[in-house]
Parts: sequence; C-alpha cells; structure tokens
Amino acid sequence: MSDHDNQYTPRERNGESGTSGGRHFQVKLTEEQLNAVPQAEADGSIPETAQRASAGARNARNEQALRKEAKAHRKRNKVKARKNKRIFTLTWLAMILLVSLMVSSYLIGGSNDFFAVDRMESTVTVTIPEDVTADELADILYQSHAIEKPEFFSLYCTLTTEMEYFSAGSFDLETNLDYEALINELQAGPDLGEEIEGITFPEGITIERFAEILEENGLHTKDEFLEACNSIDFSDYDFIADISNADEKYYLLEGYLFPDTYNFFENESVETTLRRFLDNFESRMEDLQADIAASDYTLDEIITLASIIQAEAANTDDMYMISAILHNRLENGESHDIYSLDCDSTLYYPYNSSTAPEGYVSRYSTYLNNGGVSGLPAGAICNPGLDAIDAALHPSAEGSDYYYFCHDADGNPYYAATADEHQANLAAAGLL
Repeated sequence: MSDHDNQYTPRERNGESGTSGGRHFQVKLTEEQLNAVPQAEADGSIPETAQRASAGARNARNEQALRKEAKAHRKRNKVKARKNKRIFTLTWLAMILLVSLMVSSYLIGGSNDFFAVDRMESTVTVTIPEDVTADELADILYQSHAIEKPEFFSLYCTLTTEMEYFSAGSFDLETNLDYEALINELQAGPDLGEEIEGITFPEGITIERFAEILEENGLHTKDEFLEACNSIDFSDYDFIADISNADEKYYLLEGYLFPDTYNFFENESVETTLRRFLDNFESRMEDLQADIAASDYTLDEIITLASIIQAEAANTDDMYMISAILHNRLENGESHDIYSLDCDSTLYYPYNSSTAPEGYVSRYSTYLNNGGVSGLPAGAICNPGLDAIDAALHPSAEGSDYYYFCHDADGNPYYAATADEHQANLAAAGLL
C-alpha cells in the first residue's frame, strides 16, 4: 500500500460518509504519536509558558492586595488627620484663650494701678536719690507700696517725662495717687519746711561737733548724722573716691565737711545736708588743685596735716610756722633723731582730753607713729579751714630750721631747733 493510500480510511475508500453527500476531514496520527506522554507528566516539570502564566496570576493578586492595603491606609490616615486637626485646633484655641486671658489680666492690672483703682489708702515716706533712673524710681515706689506695677510706672515715666525733673529728697506720699499725680508730687520737690538760716560751724571742729550743732538746731539727731557719714556712698566726689585707707578712719568724711555758715531747710535729708558741706569743700579746693598736685602729698594727707595744724596753732601766722616744723619732722626728722610728730591734739581723737575714757589712747596718736609720711595719722582729727589747708601746702620759710614748738597759756608760740632749746622754751612757757 502506498503512502497515498494510507491517507484515507476504508470508509472513505468505499465512498461512505457520516453525512449524506459530505466528507469529514480527519487528522491521522500514528500510534507512536498517540502514545506520546506530555513532558510535564513524564518528568514533573512545568512548561515555561505555564510558569509565566502562574507568576502573572500571583503578581496580579499581590498587586490587587497592595492596592487594597494602600487604600485602607489612606483611609485610616484621613481619619487620623481629621482627628489630629480637631485636637490641634482645640489646643490652639485653648492657648490663644489662655494667653488672651493672661494679657488681659496683666493689662487690666496695669490700668488699675495707673488709675490707683482699689489701692489701699495710707501715707508712705520715700527717699529719692540724685539722678534717679525710671527703673530705680519705680522700684522705690513699689517697695514703699505707693504703686503695685513697677514695670508699668517705669514705662510710663520713660514715655512721658524727663527723669532730670525729679527732685532728690524725702517725700510723704498718699498711696491712692495715680501715676500722673505721683509724678507731679515728685517733680514738685519735697516739702522742705521752713528755712533755717545762718548756722555757723567753726573751723577746727570735729564731725561729732557738727552733729551736735545740727541736733541743737532741730535738723538731724547726732546718731543719725554720724551714721550717715560712714554709711552713705559719696564716691561720686573724686576726693572721697581717691581715699585709699577708708577702713582705717574713724569717720570717712572727717576733714571734708568745710567749716562755714550755712542755711538749711528743716525737713531736708541727712544726705542733702552732708552734700552741702562736701559741695562747699569741693568748691574751695578748686584754686588749690595745682598746688596740691605739685606737692609730695595726696589731698587726703594734706587735709590730715592741715587738721593737726588747725588744732595746734594759736593763730594764722602760727599755722605757717607749725606747718614748717611738721614738714621738717616728716621729711628730715630722722637726721635729728626725731621719729614722730608728737602732737598732743592727736592723743584722744575722736574724743578730747575731757571726754575721753580713762586710759584711752587713740590709734591716731602721733606719739605712736614713725617718721616719714607714715608719721601722719590715718585721717584728719578735725575739719580745717582754708588758712590751715593753705599753710599745710605752703610752710613758712622762717621755720625751716625748727623742729619743736609749744605755747604758753596766752597762746604765745615758742619755736626751737634743738631738744635743749625746746626744754628751755617749755620752762619759759610755764609748761614745766
């Protein structure tokens, strides 16, 4: 049988057909082909096309799951964002309300203080220093309960007034005054009372005697004045600021309260009174500045020396002679076996011979000091006048050889160059 014959079934060769007048086309497979087993069934592997189809399906499923998860996440974030926004809005509103209440309360409190609303009525005394600043003034008034909001008062002063118009001194203030009334009171100046005229402080008196004279005239008590001399800061005066041994002095201002005749007001402060004396001293020293600078001494040493001259001398001419003798002792004493000034006026300071406690010896005693500038005491023993200060700066040339002096009961002076001559003078003066 030829290959051509094998292409048709017997039914076809015989002219038979499954349908009338038609023929079926059939694919002829060999037995080997019919018995062939697919590779996937034979060795258990999956064809590459199947693998790609399976992976695609899985990827599709994963992608769909991720989209669902992302959508759910976005939904949760939106819900959370709406919730957070509400919380933030409520918190912000609460903060604004709280700050508004605080600012309102603060402003209302400042406004009430400005108009003295509900402030307790009383009278307080305040002391305003020289050149007071707005903050200093506000603090002084706050400490005395004249105001309750110092920051508001300070701001008001800064914006509405010049601080130079405030007067120094003590003021009696009503605590129910508003800011404008307070400022008017303080700028009008303190109630100084009646003027007390013509109080004289003699040359050569001590600070304690200054205090007694003031008390006698109804100005300040002695204790009040003496305490102020050492407690109030007067370093704005150069001659006080330049003192290098303030802690060694009995009274820092001794020697600097210029003796003169003064007018006072009965209600003025102790500081105002002291500044009257110090201002006068500063003015009187202006013409002597060059001479002081040309000397070998500081101003404080000149005033100390002048105070001893003032206390020892019998008259103005005697001042210049005694100045020469003291200069000789200070500058050349060792060459004459003289090592101290030996001035009786320094023995009992700050007392005198009649008021000093029994056995008292002052640390200012010039019998205890060695020669040289250290032979001067730590400070002045009284408040010298202008003649004594000038004498301390310009010792008499006539006394250049003298190292000793004394006076008789009538105040007549005796000068000597040697110890022997001095002993003879003491006898002549009736002092032996």
